[in-house]
Amino acid sequence: MKGWRLIEDSVIRDGAWNMAVDEVLYREIESGERQRPSLRVYEWSKPCLSIGYHQSLDSGCDDEFCKRHGIDIVRRPTGGRAVLHADEVTYSVVGSLSDGPFKGLDLMDVYLSIAAALEKGLARLGLEVAVSRRPTTLSPASEDPCFASPSSGEILVEGRKVVGSAQRRGANAFLQHGAIPVKIDFDLLAMATCRRKDEARRFQSLFIGVGSVNEKITRRSLKKAVVEGFRETFDGPWREEKLDVREKAHAALLRREKYLSDEWTAVGATSQGMKPSRTEEF
Repeated sequence: MKGWRLIEDSVIRDGAWNMAVDEVLYREIESGERQRPSLRVYEWSKPCLSIGYHQSLDSGCDDEFCKRHGIDIVRRPTGGRAVLHADEVTYSVVGSLSDGPFKGLDLMDVYLSIAAALEKGLARLGLEVAVSRRPTTLSPASEDPCFASPSSGEILVEGRKVVGSAQRRGANAFLQHGAIPVKIDFDLLAMATCRRKDEARRFQSLFIGVGSVNEKITRRSLKKAVVEGFRETFDGPWREEKLDVREKAHAALLRREKYLSDEWTAVGATSQGMKPSRTEEF
């Protein structure tokens, strides 16, 4: 069956559930169980700091600060550095590397094709969007938050980054998901990620929430625009679907046994004997 699967979550869930669902969708295509690519758009039921697959918890996250301020912590199945998810819309794309629109594409080509869809979607909101071609200047060892990382191919509005994405690639499939903030609490982000509070001003010069550019933008309007950008970019048919019973059960299991696990959050893949995967942040 050709075309796309569109999953718009009607119930807003926590970070552990969101990461579990993204992994379930990735595993289905990686194993050959499904072939159609999927676009999922979702929100977060409470603030959550997600850290990258290989990131050090101690250096990238102030665990005690997050606990005091009711911020969940979850480790992503994708690479990159910390993202504070709150007032935002998150997109997730899963696709085959051997069939469909992403057949034969390398990591950057996949990213750029998705960036084109995001660019069209954000332009629908009246934003003047540009795609950066500047090379990254951030050290791989940096523990700055994801959005403070300038890199080639990133989506900019008013010269500042507005989308933070990360990708995981297997033998047959990829998962790419990313945050599109509406508003950002820079002070909270700085403290949650072990930065000094005075660094919040520096962050404001590097990235911005789309709602700070256009105050009429809401999460609802942003979700609609993102979906339309993908529809315009990638051939259909597009079918709106919900997770089936088996997918929900698998996600619930992963949420409980992996993404809510203190061991996974603290140590990551090595804690469960998992083989390293190729992951990247944009």
